[in-house]
Amino acid sequence: MKAVFIPETGGPEVLTYGDVAEPVIGAGDLLVRVKAAALNRRDLFARAGTHGVKPTLPHVPGLEVAGEVVRTGPEVTTFKIGDRVLGRCRGGGYAELARMEAADAYPFPEWMSFEEAACIAVPFGTAWRMLVRRAMLKSGEDLLVIAAGSGIGSGAIQLGKLLGARVITTASAQWKLDKAAELGADAGINYKEFPEFSKKVLELTGGEGVHVIFEHVGAAVWGECFASLRRGGRFINSGVTAGHRVELHLGQLWTRELTLMGTTMRPRDDMPAVMTLVRGGKLRGVVSEVLPLREAARAHELMEQSEFFGKIVLVP
Repeated sequence: MKAVFIPETGGPEVLTYGDVAEPVIGAGDLLVRVKAAALNRRDLFARAGTHGVKPTLPHVPGLEVAGEVVRTGPEVTTFKIGDRVLGRCRGGGYAELARMEAADAYPFPEWMSFEEAACIAVPFGTAWRMLVRRAMLKSGEDLLVIAAGSGIGSGAIQLGKLLGARVITTASAQWKLDKAAELGADAGINYKEFPEFSKKVLELTGGEGVHVIFEHVGAAVWGECFASLRRGGRFINSGVTAGHRVELHLGQLWTRELTLMGTTMRPRDDMPAVMTLVRGGKLRGVVSEVLPLREAARAHELMEQSEFFGKIVLVP
């Protein structure tokens, strides 16, 4: 089958389009004909061999796909050949075929395109875990979403509004803030124009700060995030794409009664609730660009340059 693989770590130029062996599925797996695969930062880390991601080479990247079931393992009773599914695959999404555990696959509505379906699992699975399970965001609270243009940022804006929060967000360009407003964001801050964005946050909240911060960037925004929290605020993090070491003022932590949290995804816990909202049309995948699979290097360049809003999608 055709796929994009990494023969050695490096820049986007190491991504190679060619022939690889078909995935071998287990008893509880699905073999899925990939119709669309969405990029994630982890794909870039695997390609570069950074952020603790050290794949066995050669490696086919890709975690998040949508497609059609072409084969089922003998223990699978929930899906049949021809079913349309989305979800996280066991690596290898940049390919014509991918292996997916049946427990990680979800049917999606006929009205939804494969490209949009590929943009559901990671953004909303992550946002649900962070905002609902961990931060316990409440209606009427102020939520600050860092990096509106990211896949999970676009998901958090939608979910935050659905939960009844007032959503403030940050982005590097006005066109991204405009798109965030279309998703429901109540206010936007261009952090290129206002690097000390906490001052704007305080202006927007009457000097109080926000109740919850949704953050996945890391050290580059830590100081401004900390300054943006109100007394009793909750900070939730799920990634460190821009640095992992920060300084923490413990005196302010306890005197301001702040809560700092981190989380990873738990799709099997959270995706059933997410998919109920997706099927009801209350949460929508945000597609930024659609490129042919053989142009994966270009897709990686776009992600590294942050020239996107939502998710970049590859189609075989």
